[in-house]
Amino acid sequence: MRASMAQREGDYAAAILAARQVTDMAPGRLDAWYLWGTVAMHAQTFNEAEQVLGHGAGLCPPRTPAQGRFLVQRARALVTLGRGREASEAVTAALLCGLKDGVSLHILGTTLSQAHLTEKALPLLKRATNSDRAVADYWYSLGGVQQFTGDMAQAEASYEEAIRVGQHMGAHVGLARLKKWTREDNHIDRLKALKPADSNDMARVGYALFKEYDDIGDLGAAWAALQTGADAAKTTFPWKAADEAATVEALIRHYPLSRLTDKPASRRPRRIFIVGLPRSGTTLVERILASHTDVEALGELQVFGLGVKHLSGDSSRNLIDAAMVMASGGIDPVRLADYYDREVAYLEMGKGHTIDKLPHNHDYVGLIRRAFPDALVIHVRRDPMDSLFGAYKLLFAHAHRWSYSFQDLAVHYGHYRTLMDHWQAFGVIDVKLETLIQCPEFEIRRLLKACDLPFEDACLSPHEAQGAVATASSAQVRKPINREGVGAWRRYEEQLSPLRDRLEKSGLI
Repeated sequence: MRASMAQREGDYAAAILAARQVTDMAPGRLDAWYLWGTVAMHAQTFNEAEQVLGHGAGLCPPRTPAQGRFLVQRARALVTLGRGREASEAVTAALLCGLKDGVSLHILGTTLSQAHLTEKALPLLKRATNSDRAVADYWYSLGGVQQFTGDMAQAEASYEEAIRVGQHMGAHVGLARLKKWTREDNHIDRLKALKPADSNDMARVGYALFKEYDDIGDLGAAWAALQTGADAAKTTFPWKAADEAATVEALIRHYPLSRLTDKPASRRPRRIFIVGLPRSGTTLVERILASHTDVEALGELQVFGLGVKHLSGDSSRNLIDAAMVMASGGIDPVRLADYYDREVAYLEMGKGHTIDKLPHNHDYVGLIRRAFPDALVIHVRRDPMDSLFGAYKLLFAHAHRWSYSFQDLAVHYGHYRTLMDHWQAFGVIDVKLETLIQCPEFEIRRLLKACDLPFEDACLSPHEAQGAVATASSAQVRKPINREGVGAWRRYEEQLSPLRDRLEKSGLI
C-alpha cells in the first residue's frame, strides 16, 4: 500500500494523501482510516488526527479491540489539543473495549496523567508495567505519577527499574530531582559512566549530574555539568528572541486597558489564575489557596491558551505568536469563557473558586480579564536572580526554550517585565515570594482578602494540603513554609555574575 510505504519513508504528506484516496474509494477500510489518523499525529496535525480517528472508531463494531485501537490514539490527540474532558471520555470508552496490552494501557494512563487525572492514571500505568516489566517507558511514566502524588519511595523504585531495564535517560533526571542526595547516597558515578547518544541525552545527563553534585556541595563539578547540559539543551531546543519580542508588542498593542468590559460577570465558579516566571513560587501560592475550603486547584492547564488559539482560527504550529495575537482580537469573550468552562468542568468538585496555575498564562492576562471580568489574576514575583537561576538549573525541554543561556534568560526577563508592567493596570494581585516567606501570616491574610475569601487557619499550613503537585516543586512544597531556596543563586554568584551584569545594564535589577 502506497500510504504505508510513504509512512515508512517519513513522507507524511504523501502517506496522508494516499490513505485519503483509499478511504474515498473504500470508505469501510479501517486500516486506511487508522493509518491516516496516526500519520496525522506524527505530522502534528492533531485536529485532523482526532477527527479521522474518531470517524474510524465510529465505523468499528462497538466495544471491540478494533474500536479500542482508534480510541487510544484519538485520546492522545485530544489531550495534546488540551481537550482533557474529551480525552478522558475517550479513555473510558477505550477501556470498555477490553484492551489489555501494555502499549494501550500506557498510552491511556499517560493521557489521563496529562489530563490531570493522576489518581485514575496510576492503576493503568501499574497494569502496563505488569503486562511487560521490561519496557522502561512504562516504569518511567509510573514513577512520574507516583512522584506527583507524593509517593516518593515508590517513585524512586520505578525510576530505578526504568534505568535497570532500559537505561532510561529521563528516569536518571527524575531520580536526581526526587530528593536531596548525600555523599553516601547518590548516583554520580553511574551518571558519569553514561554514554549519551545525542544532544538531548547529553542535556539530561548534565542536568542530573548538576543536581546531585549540587546536593553534595561539590559546586565546581556541579557548575561544569550544568554548562554541559545547558549548552546541549540550547542546541536541542533553539529559541528566537525576536519572535517573543514581536508577540509581546502585539499583546500590548491589541489588548489595551480600554478593551476591558465595565460589567462584572456572574459566572461560577470564580476563576483564579496564578502567573509568573517558572520557579517563582507559584506552586506555594497555589497550595496556600487550595487549603481554603472554597477553593480547588485544577493544576497547570493549557486550556486557556489552546482555547485562544482554537477560537482565533490560527493554524500555525506556534501556540502563541504575533499573528495569532492579531487574529485573537476577533474572539467573542463569551465564547472563550464558555470554551474554558466546558473544558475544565470534568476536573471540578463544586467549590466556589478554581485555580489554574500555569505560570506562562501571563501572556493572556488581557484575554483572561475579557473572558472572565471578575477573574482573580495573581502574579507571583521573586528576586530575578533566584527566579532565573531556578529556571536555568532545570531541564524544561521545549517548555521554556529561553532558559538555556544567560543572554536568553536576560532577554526573556525583559520581555516578561514589559508585559507584566502593561498588565498591572488590569487588576493583577501582586505577591512577592520573599515577603510571603518572611511574614507568612500577614501576607496570607492580605492575599485572601484580595481574593474576597474569608481567612482560614488551614491556609497557614499549605504543606498539609491534599492533592498532586505536578511541578519541580513537588518535594519542597510538602514542607512547612521556609526560606529554603531564597538567595540560592549566591552559591554560584561568581559564575552567575555575567547574567547579573546583563540585568543591571538593562535596568532590570
